Amino acid sequence: MAATDRTARHLELLTDTIAAVNSSLDLDVVFERIAAKVTSALEADACFVYLYDETDDVLELRATHDGRFGDPSHRPRMHLGEGITGTSAAEGRPVMIAEAAHLDARFVGFPNLPEDEYESILAVPVHARDRLEGALNVRTRLPRAFGEDEVALLTAIAGQVGQAIENAKLYEQTRARVSELESLAVQEIHHRVKNNLQTVASLLRLQARAIDDPAAERALEESVHRILSIAAVHDLLTTSHHDHVDCAGLIGRLEAMLGQGLGGREVVSTLQPVVLPGQRATAVALVFCELFQNALEHGRGRISVELVRDGGSIVMSVGDEGQGPPPGPRQGLGLTIAAALVREELRGRIDLRGKAVVRFPAAY
Repeated sequence: MAATDRTARHLELLTDTIAAVNSSLDLDVVFERIAAKVTSALEADACFVYLYDETDDVLELRATHDGRFGDPSHRPRMHLGEGITGTSAAEGRPVMIAEAAHLDARFVGFPNLPEDEYESILAVPVHARDRLEGALNVRTRLPRAFGEDEVALLTAIAGQVGQAIENAKLYEQTRARVSELESLAVQEIHHRVKNNLQTVASLLRLQARAIDDPAAERALEESVHRILSIAAVHDLLTTSHHDHVDCAGLIGRLEAMLGQGLGGREVVSTLQPVVLPGQRATAVALVFCELFQNALEHGRGRISVELVRDGGSIVMSVGDEGQGPPPGPRQGLGLTIAAALVREELRGRIDLRGKAVVRFPAAY
């Protein structure tokens, strides 16, 4: 190949490498593209790209072209100074062996990487801002002495690979920080909502104490319980640092809150972990509040509470030793609210015969 053609081809490769680096923030995609272009432009038989894992102090093979390294879930790994490529990375300089590379004292073989079929190797370290980020090499099946211009080209390409790794790391750090800030913002919103709801509940309780009408006082107290049920959901969302709530813990809290009016009655609970998104957990809390309050006011004896999974459904029941709601279409405001929430928010059904049983899909 003429010198001018060779130089033009090398410049084209370097330009293509820069384009590949800027084409994606997915390192595996970038590495695969670079491995293919380097193999072609240098007329090599294979190219191997390694990423440096600083935590374990090892180089891990991340991409090859015509290297066939077998199962990607068991990537070859080598310590710095181990193998020819590991030596290049440890010493921070290119290493070139023109023939019988597999007989070199530094050579290390891997069961799923047929490196011994190659005669020559040119390995260079990958740096970004003087920091080791990986290594790459090219291989040929026939003996070959790589020229100084090829060593310089592969070193320049390694510099671009280092930039790609640095960009990807910065992207991951930025994305993680954004996710953290979004989570903090959501938690702050839940915290403020919880505090505002508790303030409203306190105001309603003060109002209830100033009313002489027992029916109006009872209605205000029921509203307080509904508001505090929603506040309990937001309290759990605030402390759990994500947007899902374990309804078993939620119902336990509500039992304690509503239990002030038990009058010595026993409560037996069977609560299995049921994790739901915040909106559905709020509906569950409100339904439980209405059913439990109804058992307190209109039932008698021991109150039984159950929350279990049944296949793809979730079943919540509240019962007591009384007769249950009277038959017929008429029911109080609380049960009407509960039925509406089950139907519209949980997409389930409620059965009020004997004891209140709510069944709804675990996901939809």
